[in-house]
Amino acid sequence: MKKMLVLLLLAGLMAGCGEDKGAPGAGKEQAEALPVAVRTAVAERQDIREVLEFTGDVESPLSVEVCAKASGRLETLELRRGKGKARQVIPVEEGVEVLKGEILGEVDHALLEAQVAVAGAQVQAAEVVLEDKDRENRRKESLYKEDVATEQQRDAAETAFKSAQASLAQAQAQLRLARVNLEEAFVRAPMDGVVVKRYVDPGAMVGASAPVVRLAQLDPLRLMLAVPSRMLPLLKAGETPVEVRLEGAGERPFACTVSRIFPSVDPATRTATVEVLLGNPADAEGRRAAYPGMYATASVSLQSKSGALTVPSEAVVRVLERQVLFVVGADGRASARDVATGIRSGGRVEIVSGLAEGEEYVVMGQNKLTDGARVERVKDAEPAP
Repeated sequence: MKKMLVLLLLAGLMAGCGEDKGAPGAGKEQAEALPVAVRTAVAERQDIREVLEFTGDVESPLSVEVCAKASGRLETLELRRGKGKARQVIPVEEGVEVLKGEILGEVDHALLEAQVAVAGAQVQAAEVVLEDKDRENRRKESLYKEDVATEQQRDAAETAFKSAQASLAQAQAQLRLARVNLEEAFVRAPMDGVVVKRYVDPGAMVGASAPVVRLAQLDPLRLMLAVPSRMLPLLKAGETPVEVRLEGAGERPFACTVSRIFPSVDPATRTATVEVLLGNPADAEGRRAAYPGMYATASVSLQSKSGALTVPSEAVVRVLERQVLFVVGADGRASARDVATGIRSGGRVEIVSGLAEGEEYVVMGQNKLTDGARVERVKDAEPAP
């Protein structure tokens, strides 16, 4: 009898354990039926513009170091402008603007001037000899026709005349060479620009290997950008707008355009060089808004669209090769929609297909959703920020 009671007790315990195992399953089904808390927004249209951000340093598109062609002592380093009472003498130093061909300085050229004078005198002497030989040649030619001079005398006079011509040509060449040497004693600006560096002072010895000053073009300046090659089809020289901000140049940006796209791609970085020019005129006091070496941030507008249907980028979930957006229906359930995206700008992306204007979609909480899940809005649906 006692053995029978023990068996009945064990059977009751086993039955109780079986009922406990069913409880967790029932709780799980109840949990799945609970709505998922999400934040939603209503799809609206707005203008969107795809912008790429770049950084770099602005630089001068033209910069040259000017050397003296003649070797010697630098006598002056100054600009002489105007005539008479309006004549100005301006020291050549950093910040001074110069024009192409303008004399910046002079190397001691007393010896070169003397060489020009000697060569000039030799030309005059050669001209006198040529005139004499010319007269003699014409006289001998006339006497030969009258059978007074012999053919040998006529030929000798003609040879002497041609020799005098050669002597004059040689003297003239020597004069030109002497003048070239004298001209090289003057240091001239090879381009319009601004003196950005002065290397020597008057009195220093200079030559072809030692720069005197460095000139740079400051208007315009340029910014070189390394643009991914896949973006090149979206760029057009002279058309694509670029907004450039310079550190230390105030808040107002420079409105520019892409000026040149270099015709090669770096195989290591898969980028191409793009040039942007910044207009940089001087004000009445000679000051400029930008200078070479300034740190720049450039915003390149690749493409734009008016009235595009856009959503926050985080609202679109990538599932393998799919792009999914959860749309909330009138029944309060979220359905997963495959969408196609277009232009991206900042934190927003254009929806090309898969979403209609005015539809409600999930902005936050979509990572907890499954297709067909019930949702609970933690905030009323509103236009996306």
